[in-house]
Amino acid sequence: MTTNTLTNEGGAPLDPVQEKRFVWMILLVTAVTYSGALRFDFTYDDYPQIVFNPFIKAWNYVPQYFVSSVWKQMSPFAPGNYYRPLFLLFLRINYSVFGDRPFGWHLVTLALHLVVTWQVYLIVKKLTGRFTPAWLAAAIFGVHPVHHETVAWVSGTTETLLAVTFLGAFLAYLRSREDSKPLWTAVACACFVLALLAKETAIIFPALVFATEWIRFDSDGRSRPDFAERLKAAFAASWIYLPFVFVYLIVRNRVLAGLGHAFSSASVTDWLLTLPSILLFYVRNWFFPRRLSAFYDLYYQQRLTFGHVVLPALILVAFLAVVWAVRRRLGSKNVGYALAWMVIPLLPALDTFVFHSDVLVHDRYFYLPSIGAALLVALAIEKAIATGPVLFGQPLHVVSAALAIVVILSFLSTRTIASWWDDYSLFSRAHQIAPLNSTVSNNLAAEMMSRRQLGPAQEILEQAFQAHPSDAQISMNLGRLHYREDDIRQAEAFTLNAVRLDPTLADSYVLLGQIRLKQNRPKEAQDNLRQAVTLNPYSAPYHTGYGMVLALNGDCADATLQFDAALALNPSEGLTELQKRRCAALPSVPSSAGKSGQS
Repeated sequence: MTTNTLTNEGGAPLDPVQEKRFVWMILLVTAVTYSGALRFDFTYDDYPQIVFNPFIKAWNYVPQYFVSSVWKQMSPFAPGNYYRPLFLLFLRINYSVFGDRPFGWHLVTLALHLVVTWQVYLIVKKLTGRFTPAWLAAAIFGVHPVHHETVAWVSGTTETLLAVTFLGAFLAYLRSREDSKPLWTAVACACFVLALLAKETAIIFPALVFATEWIRFDSDGRSRPDFAERLKAAFAASWIYLPFVFVYLIVRNRVLAGLGHAFSSASVTDWLLTLPSILLFYVRNWFFPRRLSAFYDLYYQQRLTFGHVVLPALILVAFLAVVWAVRRRLGSKNVGYALAWMVIPLLPALDTFVFHSDVLVHDRYFYLPSIGAALLVALAIEKAIATGPVLFGQPLHVVSAALAIVVILSFLSTRTIASWWDDYSLFSRAHQIAPLNSTVSNNLAAEMMSRRQLGPAQEILEQAFQAHPSDAQISMNLGRLHYREDDIRQAEAFTLNAVRLDPTLADSYVLLGQIRLKQNRPKEAQDNLRQAVTLNPYSAPYHTGYGMVLALNGDCADATLQFDAALALNPSEGLTELQKRRCAALPSVPSSAGKSGQS
């Protein structure tokens, strides 16, 4: 058990006033560091998840959050891996307050990070029983630039919402071990359930509790603790959370039609060969946070090479050897806590089979693991010099080192988050770091097209097409680009190729419908738009577009049904209401194509 009396370096009792000042100063510096994000626009996934998501714009959709994938509005029939009803409820609450105004969303995102930073302080304080490593770890965690995705991107609140509930559960667990009161165990269980409903990676909570109990097991002074007793103590503290895991997995399996769905054809051998690069990626980006981005060019390795397999493995072994060599000086138990927090929360992100091949890593996946890294650095700073002068009640060398590190990290964070200003800034930066990434190429080209930069967009897409000829999104964007250039023949060729590569990509059918209208083939355009609506009946623009083509073909009865469906998803949308009024003023002439069957 940890002590209930918090101390300074050297064992002196801590002044509560001094503690509050340090904590408030850490939170203030963290807030200032990331305050620039308050001016940012929505970016990337914010648009489909917030701006164009009909399910977060009305309270009557809330029950659906608990029986569907988080991406139902985009891919209702595609296999999903993300069951996050609490996150959707969080979006609904925020939308009811802020609507489409990004400032409020960014304010909440920053506030959540501040709460997590405060929780990091509390957890390290309880684990170590000392004030110095607690405030050091919190300060480093708070301003670290590796959190750019989580704090500067509204959709990054999947991590902070998970962290608030997950860390709340862990704090309640620690309190239950101190007081032995069932109430705190109940609070821990409740927070754990909320964490599971926020993001599936919370499932590692029982393992982290088990590891914590294993590390801090009291052997009653014996040099070699009894293995069976240690195992029993660790299991006794963690088993209570396992029934919630089983229930969650049953619900998840039912809702998503499986516990998980692979989006990669990589073999286990490929995964093993790639694992050293993935692990080194997270270690490098945390300890040397330069050239950070929303995307990276890290792909599966299929051969045993020195540069991508052997060398990363050797660096990781060297890192662990250094930690092992200094563990006694830093405190074996505290180093154990740091490693447990670095490794265990990262485990779900290592299941890269559920990711697309161009997004195997993200900095945001190291949000919780960075608690362990921050603790490790805090322990090293604290023990660097045994004695010395005091400043603000803390050893001068500790305050000086912390100030230098925080200033550097804060400066790097301020520069890193600048790329999240808008989509153009985001993907321009990402393209510099990851020029081979197909997701980056598609999104940057789309942004360029929206700014009428058709030449640069075409250059990027053609290069991407050469590198990824089987990517349907690239073909579709090339079709869209040629359509805007009024090159209908090329537009048709690329769009048909996109349909061939991925028959479930609804946007391709919308574009093909537009091309058919240009070719004066309205009946075929109607068929294409019907297919788009069939693939995604939750898109209001699809219904509106389909209704307009039906009206063009003289079928105002069916067109009105489509306009009504669009308005049900997006009430008071001006274009749809206008088209509905125009249709109502005309006599309905049934189309020879027959009724659509979609509403």
